Amino acid sequence: MEKRATIKDVAKMAGVSISTASLAINGKDGVTEKTKKLVLDAVEKLSYQPDSAARNMRASGTKVIGLLIPDVRNNFYGEIIEHIRREVESYGFFLLLGITGSSNNEKKYISEFISRRVDGIIWVPQLTYVNDMEHIKELDKYHIPYLFLAADYEQSNAPFVMCNLKKGSYMMTKYLLERDIRDIKFLVGDKRVDEPYVSGYRKALGEAGLSYDERNVYESPYHFEDAQKIAIEIIKEKPEAIMTNSDFTACAVLQAARQKGLSIPRDLSVCGYDDVIYATINQIPMTTVRQPIERMCKLVVNNLMNQLRYGIVPDSVILEPSLVIRDTVRN
Repeated sequence: MEKRATIKDVAKMAGVSISTASLAINGKDGVTEKTKKLVLDAVEKLSYQPDSAARNMRASGTKVIGLLIPDVRNNFYGEIIEHIRREVESYGFFLLLGITGSSNNEKKYISEFISRRVDGIIWVPQLTYVNDMEHIKELDKYHIPYLFLAADYEQSNAPFVMCNLKKGSYMMTKYLLERDIRDIKFLVGDKRVDEPYVSGYRKALGEAGLSYDERNVYESPYHFEDAQKIAIEIIKEKPEAIMTNSDFTACAVLQAARQKGLSIPRDLSVCGYDDVIYATINQIPMTTVRQPIERMCKLVVNNLMNQLRYGIVPDSVILEPSLVIRDTVRN
């Protein structure tokens, strides 16, 4: 009896990932017409038919996907929630949201998701490391698939979808250096958590022949007022530029600069990260790094659905950032 073609066979023949093949077969956005044709041609050549049994393997489930988000005050997370909701619902599932606020609350929400028998979990981590892994082990115990989004926990082997954070920070630092801006301070939330951002900053400085000084990297809790206070202290040192690892924090820097009577970008260049709505509705449109948030969300939902429907554990995906040049950096 001839072996039935699988989605893996289709992806191999088309020369694409299983995720991309699945997106094309399901008619989802994010696939070029050329790629879609390659996939559909492979479907035809292989006489591929989706396995109805595999598609219905979770039919007895709750049709609920849990989403763990650290915070909703930062619009970066707000955009993630909306994109995930739309994508989850397009597959006929519903979204259950948990706003963690801290790594301890992650444990509580994981326990709640398990008790509510969610079919799968999309997890935006609070940190990049965690001391207690027991709640993660519980998900494995109950065979609940989970994927990380936007970041991941170092101790877990679970697949993730995220942007190349180091590259984005490197690109922004290099952009500033090319404009002969040398005294660049960097405001992050936590140096250990935000190490990819700091690493990109350090790499660009090194390539320009400049020494990395850890004293130029500042930490602030992700609260607007706290970030604003730290920014005021940084401004006292009269730097040429302040980089941040979120548009939310960059807005706090701009507010601090206004309070001190500085002209942006004449007196101070300011850069954000993410390219969410804060970057464009601000009084001065913000130069920032764009994360492909919508694409990230569509991929992570698609990958989770493949895991639920076909039992395929997806590969991790790292997408490329891009610079968005606006008006907060001097020419």
